[in-house]
Amino acid sequence: MTGEQAQAADWKTVEAARDGDEAAWSELFNAHHSKLFRFFRSRVESTEAAEDLAAEVFVEAFRSRSRFRWRGRPFEAWLFGIARNRLKMHYRSRRETEELVGDVEHVQDEYLGVEIADVLDRLPPDYRAAIEYRYVLGLNGVEAAAAMGRSHGSFRALLMRAIKAFKREYGTD
Repeated sequence: MTGEQAQAADWKTVEAARDGDEAAWSELFNAHHSKLFRFFRSRVESTEAAEDLAAEVFVEAFRSRSRFRWRGRPFEAWLFGIARNRLKMHYRSRRETEELVGDVEHVQDEYLGVEIADVLDRLPPDYRAAIEYRYVLGLNGVEAAAAMGRSHGSFRALLMRAIKAFKREYGTD
């Protein structure tokens, strides 16, 4: 299925979901939950937190379904916008309540995650998105290109530039 075909199929499903079709919501959940879960799992402390956050994205999407508008980007991009906001809220609330962590290995893993996120934050948004879609979410090149509204060749070129920029920022170039 091409990116345009996938987007057309998504459009029909999203429209049905907006009209209250539970089967359509179930289809959207099944199509996007694992990617959202991987997004969160690579950024939070536990599997349970990642599961909760992924579920919260769908709750928020359901609540705000009437505000969703097609703007040339896949439905998945809208979901990931919600996911990024949920992640920010998660870290804000964690900072307010978290005590000092004693597990050095956990701290080192978290430090590396924060360091990588910091490097990604310094990249242009399209570079960051390309790296996240491909390596964090595990989308293949065709899927990632569709999620970004690009051709596969255009996405590959963007990803190469993004990787070079990441290496330069990280100091491994």
